[in-house]
Amino acid sequence: MSSDDPPGSDLDHVVDDATPREESTTWAADQLVAGRAFETVQTELVESGWDDESAGAIVEEARQRTRDVRGVVTREQVARTIHANYRAAIGGGMLSAFPSIAAIRRLLFSIGTMKFLRKFRK
Repeated sequence: MSSDDPPGSDLDHVVDDATPREESTTWAADQLVAGRAFETVQTELVESGWDDESAGAIVEEARQRTRDVRGVVTREQVARTIHANYRAAIGGGMLSAFPSIAAIRRLLFSIGTMKFLRKFRK
């Protein structure tokens, strides 16, 4: 910065791209909830002035935000539920002293896990 520059002139070159990006992400999320395809939304973002990489990132963020609304179940959610069922079945407490009762308990939890997984079968 030279001595001729007025104070604060460096800040004149700062561009606020967070607000337009957030607005575009919200718009993209609304479009995805309405049932539009990812590619179509990304194409419209590119046509409105976003570069291809930024448009892809916006659509990806909107996709992740709208998982619950669109009814998407992730592998992580299924694995977390199965892991919780497994831990509950193995941790027998007092029942671990009675192997046949503990085995029946594990069998019941296994059946429950299989029923849970059938919900996600296509």
